[in-house]
Formats: sequence, C-alpha cells, structure tokens
Amino acid sequence: MDLNSIYAALAGTLATDQAARQAAEDALKSLERVPGYFSSLFQVVNSKEAPLEVRQAGIIYFKNLVNKHWERENPTQDEATNWVIAEQDRQFVRQNLLEALVQAHPLCRSQVAESLRKISSLDFPEKLPGFLEQVAARLDASLPPDEIHGALIAIRVLTKNYEYRSSERRKGVNEILIACFPKLVPLMEATLAAPLGDEKAAEMQKVMIKSLWSSIHQSVPLYMQELPIFMQWMELLYRVIEAPVPPQAQGSPTASADEKKDLGKMVFWKCKRWAAHILHRLFQKYGNPKLSEKQLGEERKGEIVISKTFHDQLANHFLQMFMHKLETLANGGFLPERLVVEATNYIMIAVTLAVTWTNLKPNCIPLIMQVLFPMLCFDDADEELWTDDPNEFIRKSNDIMEDYQSQRVGACNLIIDLCKKRTTTTLLPTLEFCVGHLKAYKEGTGNARIADGALYCIGSLASPLQEKKLAAQYEQQILWLLKDVVAPMIKTDKGHLRGRAAWMISQFVKTVMKDQPFFQAITSEMMTLLADSDLPVRFQAAVALRGLIYNPEDSAPREGIEQLVGAVFPQLLQEMFNLMDQIGSDELIATVEVLIECFAEQAAPHAENLCSRLSQHFLRLAAADDGTDDEASFAACQCCRAITTLLEAVKKTPELYAKLEPSLVPLLHTVFSPDAAGDYPFMEYMEDCLEILTYLTYYAPTISDGVWSLYKPLCQSFFDWAFDYLSNINLPLDNYISRCNDRFLAHPEHVETVYKIIERVLQTDEQSGERDCVEACKLSESLILNCMGKIDAVIPPILNLIVHRFRTNPPQKEHCRAEFLKCVANCLYYNPEGTAMALEQAGATNEIFQIWLEALRAREEEVQEGQALGNKTHFRSLHDKKVCILGLSSILRVPATSLPPTLQSGMSFIVQSIMELLQDIETEKKRKEETGGDDEDDDDDEEEGIIDVDDDCDEELVKEDMDDLLAKLSQFKDGDGWDDLFGDDEDDDEYTSPIDDVDELIFFVDNFTMLQTNFPNETQALTSSFPPEGQGLLQAIVAQAPQRAAENAAKKAQEKAAG
Repeated sequence: MDLNSIYAALAGTLATDQAARQAAEDALKSLERVPGYFSSLFQVVNSKEAPLEVRQAGIIYFKNLVNKHWERENPTQDEATNWVIAEQDRQFVRQNLLEALVQAHPLCRSQVAESLRKISSLDFPEKLPGFLEQVAARLDASLPPDEIHGALIAIRVLTKNYEYRSSERRKGVNEILIACFPKLVPLMEATLAAPLGDEKAAEMQKVMIKSLWSSIHQSVPLYMQELPIFMQWMELLYRVIEAPVPPQAQGSPTASADEKKDLGKMVFWKCKRWAAHILHRLFQKYGNPKLSEKQLGEERKGEIVISKTFHDQLANHFLQMFMHKLETLANGGFLPERLVVEATNYIMIAVTLAVTWTNLKPNCIPLIMQVLFPMLCFDDADEELWTDDPNEFIRKSNDIMEDYQSQRVGACNLIIDLCKKRTTTTLLPTLEFCVGHLKAYKEGTGNARIADGALYCIGSLASPLQEKKLAAQYEQQILWLLKDVVAPMIKTDKGHLRGRAAWMISQFVKTVMKDQPFFQAITSEMMTLLADSDLPVRFQAAVALRGLIYNPEDSAPREGIEQLVGAVFPQLLQEMFNLMDQIGSDELIATVEVLIECFAEQAAPHAENLCSRLSQHFLRLAAADDGTDDEASFAACQCCRAITTLLEAVKKTPELYAKLEPSLVPLLHTVFSPDAAGDYPFMEYMEDCLEILTYLTYYAPTISDGVWSLYKPLCQSFFDWAFDYLSNINLPLDNYISRCNDRFLAHPEHVETVYKIIERVLQTDEQSGERDCVEACKLSESLILNCMGKIDAVIPPILNLIVHRFRTNPPQKEHCRAEFLKCVANCLYYNPEGTAMALEQAGATNEIFQIWLEALRAREEEVQEGQALGNKTHFRSLHDKKVCILGLSSILRVPATSLPPTLQSGMSFIVQSIMELLQDIETEKKRKEETGGDDEDDDDDEEEGIIDVDDDCDEELVKEDMDDLLAKLSQFKDGDGWDDLFGDDEDDDEYTSPIDDVDELIFFVDNFTMLQTNFPNETQALTSSFPPEGQGLLQAIVAQAPQRAAENAAKKAQEKAAG
C-alpha cells in the first residue's frame, strides 16, 4: 500500500479548510478495512521523517482504531462498525509495537502506550511470544535513557492490566516480575544516585514505582514473596521517600495555595507519594498477621510470611519515617497535600496495632497539637475562596471526592481514630486543647482561624461524644460549651466562624435537644442566619436546620419543632429557594425535602409553587450537567426526590395532583424524550422520574390527558435504551392499564406496545436475563388480569413466548420458573379452553404441565433427619399460590371432550395440587396471625462510637479481602447472587391485583361443583382415585365454602358501612 497517500491523507486532516479536511477523513475511512492498510498506517505514524503534528494526529487515529477494532465479540466484515483489523496487520503491529514505543516522541508516547494497553489486555501473553524478553533486553543502563524509559512504560502497561484482577487471574503478573524486575533494581539504584534535580531519572523512577503498585495492589505476587526480594524493594521505597528534593521543589512558608499545588505536581514529589501509597496499601492488607492468617488461609502461606515480616520488622520503621516527614510541617516546611494524606492514612492503621501504638503513644499528643490540628484551621487559601468564589468554597467543603485528597480531612480522620480507639490517652487532652483556644477567642485573646479549627475538631468528635459511654461523662460540659461559647459565635463578625459554629451545632443536635429552651433558641438563630451576608453561612445554616428539624432515627420531626418552624414556613421556603437560585446543591434540596415531609399540611397550600420551583431547578441543573459536574447531577437527583416527597405528602388530597401536573409533565417529557440529535441526555434521572410518574398515575383521581401523553415516550424509551429499567417502567404501565382500562383498550396500539415489550424481553432481546423475564411476566399478568375477555388475540402469542423460552433458554432460578408458570395460570384463568388449545397446538401441554406439577411438589431440602418437609421452592407468596389455584381451577370449567388427552389423564393430580395449595394458604394465614410481625433486635446497648483499645492489644479489624469481594461481585455478575434481590417472598399486603376480591377457595368449589353437576360419572371416577386423606380434605374444602361466602359478605357490608 502506498505510504505517501496515507501520509497525505493524515496531513489533510489538519487542513484549515473544512471541505479538504472532510475529504481527507473520508479517504482514510475508505481504507480502514483494506488488508495491509493498518500496518502501513502504523509505519507512517511512527516514521521520524513525518512532521510531529502529522504523527500526533495519526497516532491518535491509530489508537482509536485499535480500541474499536482490534477485537470484537461477533465480528463481521460486512457491517460498517462491527469489523476487526486483518490478522496479518495485527501480527505486524505486535512484532513492532515495542520498538515504536521506545522510539516514540515524548508527545506521542502516551498514545502508543494506550494502544499497547488495549492490545496486551487481549493478546498477552499468548499472542505476544517473546515480548517480555524484548522488554527485559531494553532495561540496560548502557542504552539511551529514552529507550529505557519506553521499556519501563511497557512494563507499567503490562502490570496495569493486572492491577484489579483477582488472585486466580493474576498469574501473568508474576511472569512479568520474574522477567523484568531483577533489572529494575539497578535502575532504581541509578535513579536514586542521579544528580539532584534530574527530571528524566525521576520520571523513570516514577514509572517503576507505579509498576510495583500495580503488581502488589491486589496481593503480593509469588516473585515478591521471596523475603530478600521483598525487603530489597521495601528499602528502595524507604530511600525514595527519604531522598532530598531539589531546591525548586522545596517551596517556602510564604508560598500561595496555587504555588504549593504546582510544587506537589513535580515528579520528585510524585515518586514519594506513589512509594507512600504502596506502603499504606501493604500495611492495610498485611499489617495485622492474625487477620491475614484468617483471611488468606493455608494456600497463601507466602503472603502470611510477608504479613508477619511487615508487622515485626517494617511497620515501625516506616511509622518513624512518616512521623519524621510530618514533623516538617510543624517546623514550617513544605509537604505536598497528597503525601500528607498518605502519611496520615498509614498512621491511622498504626493506631490500631499494639506493635506500632507503643511507639506512637508517646508522640500522639504532640502529633495532634502541632501537626494535625493546624491543618484543621481556616487558612489563606480558605480566605481567598471565601471572598472571591464562595460557591467554590461551598463545593469543596461538601465534595466527597475532595475528601480523598484533602490533608485537612486526612488529619481530621486521624484525630477521630486516635480519640475513638485510644480514648484514654488522647480524648481529654484533645478536648482541653481545643476548648482552651475557644475560651481564648471568647475572651478576646485568641485567633479566629484557630478557633475555627477547634470547632471543627470538636464537631468531628460529635458522634463518639454523644454515645452512651461518653455522653454520660461529657454531656454537661459539651452543652455548656455549645451554650456559652459556640452559640455566641453565630453573631461574630467573622463569617467563616459563624458558618463553622452553625456546622458544629448541627453535629451536636442530640445534645442540644437535652435543653429545650436552648434548642428552640438555636433553631431560631439558624433561621435568622438564612439572611446572613455571606453565602457559605446561609448555606451552612440551611444544612444545619435539616438536622435540627428532622430526626432520622424516628423518621419524624423533632419534638417541639412544629410550632416554631410552622409559624414561618412560607418565609422559610422562600429563603431556601433564594439559596437554591444562588447555588445548586443536593444538601439544600434535601432540606427542602425534609420541610415538605415534616410539614405536609403547611406544604399543601404551597404545593403548586413548590413543585414549579423544584421542576425549574431540576431542568436548570440537569442542563448544566455536562457529564463532569457531579454536584449539579446530585442536586438534580435531589430535586426529583424532593418532588416525590411532595407527592407523597399530598397524596391524601389527590385533587392537588392536577395542579402539579403542569410543572411535572414537561419535566418528564424532557427526560423520556430524545433531543434533536436522537440522544437521551437525561438518562441518569430515569429512575427518579419513573417514580414521579408512578405517583401521578396511581394517586391522581384520574389519569389526565397530559399524563397520558407520556405513555408513548415512556415505552419508546424502553425500546431505545431503557431496557434495564423495566421493573421501574412496569409500575406506571400497570397504573395505565388498571386505573384507566377503558382508555387503554380504546387504542389498540396501547395493547400492541405492551405486548412488544413482553416479546422483546422473552424472545428477541439477547440481553434479557432472568430478572428481566420476571418483570415481563409481571407485566403480562397486569395486561391479562386487567383486560379479561378483551385481548383474546394476545393470549396465544404470550403462551408461544413462554414455550419458546422454556425450550431455548429454560429458567434456572425457581422464582423465574414460577413467574413463567404463573403467566400460564393467568392465561388459563382468562380463557382455559383457548389456552389449552394454544398449548396443544404448540405441542407443549405435557411439557408445561409436567414442569408445573414438579414445581408445585418441589420443597426445600430437609434441614435434618426427621424434620417436617421444608418450604416450597416455588410459589411461596400467597398471591403466587392464589394465581395457581385460579388457573388450575379454571380447567375444571372446560368440557372433558375439549381438553387435550394430557390434561384429561392428569386431572387427578391437578385437583390434588389445588387442594394442597389451598391448605398451604390457610396454614400461611394462620402463621401470620400468630406471629403478627417480625421481631426487632434491640440494638440500644450497642456502642458504635468508642472502641478504646488497650495499649497492648490490636483492634479487632474486620476487613474483607479484595479477592473475596471480587468473588462476590463475580457471583452477582454471573447471576448467582440475585435471588435475595428479586426473590419470591413478596409482601402480599402491599401488592394489589384484580383478583384480590376473588376468593380462591370459593372459586375452586364453584368450578368443582360445576364439573360435578355436568359430569357426575367422571367426577366420581376422579375423586375415587384420591387417597382417603385426599377425599377427606376435598369434603372439608367443599363444606367450608358456604361459611367463607358468608364471612366475605359480612366483611364487605362492614367495609361499606365504614365508608
């Protein structure tokens, strides 16, 4: 293939003229599936003769082709997208990829590495023979540094592919280590000996450390389990962290926040951070030998040896190193924030172990006071954000992702751990230290920024301080502190201190509640703060109000709050919406949600305005979410939940729903409908919006035209993309079918659409699993039972779908199998003769009824010998049993001459199965009456906050090994772990159905009596085949029917009289 034409086309893609650029792109696309093109493209983009900008454009294009077409699950060369690169081209690339990587220009190397990542993830090691040997040969100090660097990147890419794999899938990483890591040791030594400030050496060092990280992230491989090798690498990591950094990376006490951030990005500090990251991970996984023995077992003895070695020889060695590093901060020196976080993470583990606590204990109070506490205090960076960008200040202060990188959060977490787990040594000195600073500020001799840190520190300890054990000891002192010191700070002229005081009050609500006058006064102060001059203070007051108003333990308003807040409810709502106009935050909307829930009666007159404002906020926030703004996304979701809470609050006055629909219907149309390009930009809000639609279709007095306008886009969403939301879609669909049945049936396309949904799940869609089939069966039940006698044409196709599924992909789970059989039962109940005929025409009568009767007989295995039979494995709920009874009893209405031979001969089994189900229902009803409800465990005596480990003991850590976790996740992925999530013990009290008013016993007796009247001889022959106990049971059931009918009539009369 002509390389020059490929080069010309690549150069053409950089043209400024749109037409020329498009022509070049089309020329390249036309060649993509031509054999030889891909290898030729590879040569061009890696040619040093081509200009750099052409190589850059070409290597990105090459990488994209690799990612899309190196391998596909079901490749076909006929389709435009589902094709794979020719094997001869792939082989050429495999043979030359390492050379391309080591020779690549620095600006192109990352793209080549990404191509290697994709290729190696699919082909290594089987289709890349000799690749490791080629890489190892490049790890020669005599070669140019750039070539060595390229080979190191190859190792990094290979190990990265194994980073998150479970132990049984990580054997390949050991081969990488055996081939390459012996040569990395002298290279590490060389980088450590390089002149101070050598960035190329530091870059190579970073790549080697990151390769080690990927290798040990899940578990230490066999190669590294050799103690001399392991200890050699531990010493190298120690030297990396202790090595000096060049002057340009050291920073100064006067450096700004941005300057410090830039310093932290320098490669010298990155090497230290990654080394510290490895040590933290090893300490976390192997620091406790007892736990390691328990988790790893006999088959992983090498890792247990590593655990004992780390515990006995290395844990304190690295602890002293990290403590020394943190001492730099106390002396006014600079450490990057991410390195500080790694150091505090390491020390948090050291707190839990006796071997390290012995060395940490004498230094823990100085550590808290001189190193950790200063990080908690309000600083110059905070002041700058507070003044220049208060929205960003709020975002950073409430962003969970920031917590993983924040030294302030890391320091705070370490203080909390010290005070919770080594309480005797640390708690009282820490509290006295903080209270001292607060008193000093109150007396006019303290510093506002330090007082801010003291409030943060004590507020962070609120959870353990309010647990029973410590509450009895400290409650009065904390209450005094809140009333005499913290509350007055709400009126200080320092905005950040007002906000921090409001935050601390919200942390100690349990304590505040002990003094009702103070509780009332402080709640009023918080409402006053909603008009504060500083946005972060207003925000914090709104968040604090949520805790003061709502008791999450009781899911109810706090005592004494109704009158106080209720009196100013409209003004409070307005202030909340004013805040929401200024900043989109899920925290604010959560407070609005609490207000609606706690003050439903007061909210009702404002429901229309509330709904309109929440809808407007949702549309604004959802539009602002470009996929990177998590805050906007969370806030938009919270808007939906607040709307749901509002709909729940006013459901007792359903006439209000009509006033809310003008705001909600456009919102739902926006989510359910594609945009001009045919995309669905608001997919992530589908679940919340489906819940809103469920409320509108269930509680409104009637389903309005506006809500009906959502039916078509709702169903189209399912067909276009929302397959996985069928369980949520089913709820409003059921309401459309059941609550507005005449309108549903008036349009044949409605029935057709529901059938197509069922068909897509059960037959035409390969992605459907058993959970999806369960939902399809539930939808078919709603359709059949709500449209009795009006959808004859749909019944045979549904039965054919069930037969097809049983024959091609039979359900493995009992619950799924039961749902399919219930679907057959519903069809029998709808039209027994037509159903029997359809099954017979499909040649499936014997097949289906054999499966059904086996399922009815199946029970759980006996727990022990001599014990009664276990519970049924199928049809466990009362509703399931009832559906089976109605379906099987319906067969009794069909003349014997119209029944297939299989059913004629099996009638005895069918009737006995019905009687057994009736008996099971009565037993279950009596059990429920006797037990009443589930017993609740009394957890009041549990102490979650304080552990206070003895100095010579390790904390009893309960960690789950990552391999165990991956195994469990794999179970769910393979479908073995979902039974509990969609199991068959549904709550019959909450499930409503068109057959609820049908008494299954009376239905059976009526049909059996009809059979007996019309065919006395056949009925006599049938019952005479029963065993004596079966005959007696039948007589008892028949005799019970009149009494049951009288009881039902009395119950209906009573309900009618009660209104």
